Amino acid sequence: MKVFINCDCEILSATLEKILSNSITSQSDADIIICEREFASNKPLFIIGKDITQPFSEAELKQKLSEFLEKSEFLEKKTQSVPEKNFDAFEKNLDEILLSFKKQILELFKNAK
Repeated sequence: MKVFINCDCEILSATLEKILSNSITSQSDADIIICEREFASNKPLFIIGKDITQPFSEAELKQKLSEFLEKSEFLEKKTQSVPEKNFDAFEKNLDEILLSFKKQILELFKNAK
């Protein structure tokens, strides 16, 4: 796991740097960005106060970061697993099936009277 620390609080930054010294890298190479508030980024944001509450122990931080990274990788793989072309065909097929089902339901109601 590679992290980039982007915190305004110098004490928090220094603490995170000490705990995660072997994992710190540049923002472009990071798997996760640790920060105190949301901002626009193409990397997953691990937000102090949202994804982990203060105070936290070194073990708790590492555990939460691992869980967060696994969740982020799972979501990334899930969204990448459906190619756009297949999704368009799937969506069209689903629309056709739903329309047919809707017509059948309406026929049932008409015939029930």
